[in-house]
Amino acid sequence: MATPQSRTVLYISLLAMLVVLAGCELKFDPAHTWDKWFKPETDTEYYQDKSDDLVATITRDVEEYEINKVVVLDLVDDKDKVPILGQYMSNRVVESLTRNRTFRVAQRGEVVETLNQLDLKHSFKYTSDEIQRLGKAMNAQALVMGKLLDIGANIDVHVALVDIASGEVIASASEQLIRTRSAVELLRHY
Repeated sequence: MATPQSRTVLYISLLAMLVVLAGCELKFDPAHTWDKWFKPETDTEYYQDKSDDLVATITRDVEEYEINKVVVLDLVDDKDKVPILGQYMSNRVVESLTRNRTFRVAQRGEVVETLNQLDLKHSFKYTSDEIQRLGKAMNAQALVMGKLLDIGANIDVHVALVDIASGEVIASASEQLIRTRSAVELLRHY
């Protein structure tokens, strides 16, 4: 029969072996389990999933509008400036739209050039006239525009699908991003 002291020594020995073996596995051949446990809170897949959710919401039940082509604008912050996070999220929205082939999407360079030609800045507050001018110049039926807002606990991402002919919002959606240090930095840099 084992004594309490010998059990303690046995447990400490087993724990030490476990630590050594775990360290060896991490160093030489990480298991998929370790990848799941030590995966960062936010990565490219995280942002793409958020964008996919936004696109799924704004494209649901829009067949009646007969939209063929959309213009995706960079998301702006509360000062109507385009932070790096706004560019990044708009790129993810474009990827999501093109992956599921919901609409044809205007190329980013063409959008920037057209905004410059029309003397328009990125904004979340376009007038109906500005929306119609942009849509006509781009030969598009709808505009995807959005806003990022740091609300303290997280970052709110709001996008709207706007009908170019009427200037009315067809659909809108919001997602909450985890407020990580990197996300805040991307939101503050232009």
